[in-house]
Amino acid sequence: MEDAQKEYEIYKIVAENTLDIIVLVDNDAIVRYVSPSIHLTLGYTVEQYEGMDAFTIIHPQDQERVRLSHQQVIQSKTSVELDYRIFHSQGSLLYVETRVKPVLDEFGDVKYVVAAVRDITKRKKTEQLLENILEGVNAAVMSGDKDFHQYSFCSESIEKITGIPRREIINNPIRIHDHIHPDDNEMLMGETKNTLDMGIPVNKIIRFIHVDNEIKWVRMIIHPFLDSNGAIERLDGILLDITEKKRSELAIEESEQKYKSLFENNLDGVFSIDLKGNFVNANHSFEKITGLEKDKLSDRCFIGLIFDEDHIPVYEMLSEVMKKREPRDVECRITGNGSGLRIVNITFVPIFLFGELNGVHGIVKDITERKKGEQELIYSQKRYKFLQRSINRFSNDLANVMKVTELENRLVEEVKNVLPVKNVSIEEVLRCENPTFRSINEIWLKIGEKEQQVYLRIELNQTLLKMEKEWLETAIHYVTILYDNLQLIEDLMNRVEEMVTNDETPKWMLRLLFRLSEKERASLSSDLHDSVLQDLIIWYRKLESLRSSALFSEEVKGELFQIEEGLLDAIHQIRITCNELRPPFLLKMGLVESLKSLFSYTRMFSNYEIEFLTSEKEIVLNEDQILGLYRIVQELLNNASKHSKASKVTMKLGYYKDKIHFCYRDNGIGADISLVEGSFNHMGLAGIENRILSLEGDMYMNSAPQKGFHVDVYIPATIQQKGEYNGNITS
Repeated sequence: MEDAQKEYEIYKIVAENTLDIIVLVDNDAIVRYVSPSIHLTLGYTVEQYEGMDAFTIIHPQDQERVRLSHQQVIQSKTSVELDYRIFHSQGSLLYVETRVKPVLDEFGDVKYVVAAVRDITKRKKTEQLLENILEGVNAAVMSGDKDFHQYSFCSESIEKITGIPRREIINNPIRIHDHIHPDDNEMLMGETKNTLDMGIPVNKIIRFIHVDNEIKWVRMIIHPFLDSNGAIERLDGILLDITEKKRSELAIEESEQKYKSLFENNLDGVFSIDLKGNFVNANHSFEKITGLEKDKLSDRCFIGLIFDEDHIPVYEMLSEVMKKREPRDVECRITGNGSGLRIVNITFVPIFLFGELNGVHGIVKDITERKKGEQELIYSQKRYKFLQRSINRFSNDLANVMKVTELENRLVEEVKNVLPVKNVSIEEVLRCENPTFRSINEIWLKIGEKEQQVYLRIELNQTLLKMEKEWLETAIHYVTILYDNLQLIEDLMNRVEEMVTNDETPKWMLRLLFRLSEKERASLSSDLHDSVLQDLIIWYRKLESLRSSALFSEEVKGELFQIEEGLLDAIHQIRITCNELRPPFLLKMGLVESLKSLFSYTRMFSNYEIEFLTSEKEIVLNEDQILGLYRIVQELLNNASKHSKASKVTMKLGYYKDKIHFCYRDNGIGADISLVEGSFNHMGLAGIENRILSLEGDMYMNSAPQKGFHVDVYIPATIQQKGEYNGNITS
């Protein structure tokens, strides 16, 4: 009895002096005993709490859970541990942890339930602070036994990271492996476990799979805690959510791979230089363009690659890019190892690192061939215009050539002036023989026949361009057409001169010659119109279509447009030449209207005034008279433009008695008529005289220095007309 009393005294001393609260409740949860420490912890006196329902002061949200635990102890007769919230007598909320143990009677039934209650408010606040910190850094901590059978501590944030409720993880840590990527889980169960078993900390990055195709990257750091004997007592670990960082790293890596691929595989040359202008890197295309091996570019100065004369503009452009921090481009020449002089376009792009200029990228485009093409195009344009003007001038001059020797001399002169030749000559070859070539650079072109074959021999300095060949073919074509006829005409003219010397008047012969001449003019006009002119129009349309549809720089488009304008000028000039060779509608419109059209056109280009008077009566002429008078007027106007320096030209056409009278007056510088009259050396006047003679007419010329030039022409009228005009103009 004494021993029991003594034991009771000991338990009472312990119960009344411990900091934990000892509570004895019956099966109905009525408090039968509470230790005095309740007052220190919860503010209640022993008298206030004894006899009270033990769950009354528990937080309403935790009461049901605690009641179920109480019933579990009674039913299972086993102890449980739990934590919950409880109210202080002053109304504040405290966190407590409680170990509940059943007390059995002599029959083995539960008579009471003893609960040891400990205040863990400070610890809970510390844990909450830790949870807040872990939440802020997306991290979770845990501590468990060495075999991961159970966690002694696990932060609430672990659910956000692993996707598994904290309660499940604490009671069954193996559940965490269900959400780990299979490849990483195999590593954890093998290599990582072996490392921890040896007491060595691990630091691994693993992947958690919350849902399909959604991966969370986590850095797992676990430290084994060893006891005094060196055995593993527990494992403490932290999980750091590095998903955003990993995604950023992957994005950066992907971006770097794309940049590297773009850099290495770019067809343009790409390089980087530092702020001192030294090379940092370059791609294979840069190596190909410059001929410099990229492995040998380190610390080499970029400006040293530039052609000496281009140093200043390139340096200024590079300085402007660094100063204004904006891309710029420049065209320059570079000199590489064995690549020769290349023309390139370089685009400089500033490189920024953390907002600060770190260097400059360069994008190099090799435009050597394009520049050569542009220069060739410009040269071709100028060359084409020159050739076109030459052929126009040559064709116009051929209209006035009356002798074979003049035609040959004019052809030789034009070829020398236009083509790159060493020597040009007219050669005659026997009809049964072929030309004998004296060098490999010779061209022999047949132009006609006399007693022997006549060739134009050309010794070239260089190969002819396509346009030069076409020019030569056109010129030879013109000459060939005229050559045989001029040979015949010249023979006839010689006979005519002999007849004139013998006071014979072969008017029919002259008419025949002029008819032949007009026929050849018409043929040449037709050839020009149907071949050369049509070809030019076709090429003009092709060029216009090309310029409209293709992509060219503004500079090239401008040059192509100038070529189009040059073609239009050439087309216009050929049309004018065709009109001069054979005026359209001359016979249909009649002489008067055709002359008015001629004067309108001449006024646009002449520096003198033209006055034209005609009879009120209709002037009826035959075809020979219309053509003859029209050509006479053309030649007189040509003389006025080239020689007379007149400011006014007056022409009249009418009837005088039984003849048609044409009168020409100008106020030019005049000439000594005795020096030119009757001389065939002056081909213009000779042509006029012969035409008038072929029309059975008469011509009277009157001129003196500074007295102007006067011509009166009288030809028989086809049908006699009477009018008031008497044919006289006062000199």
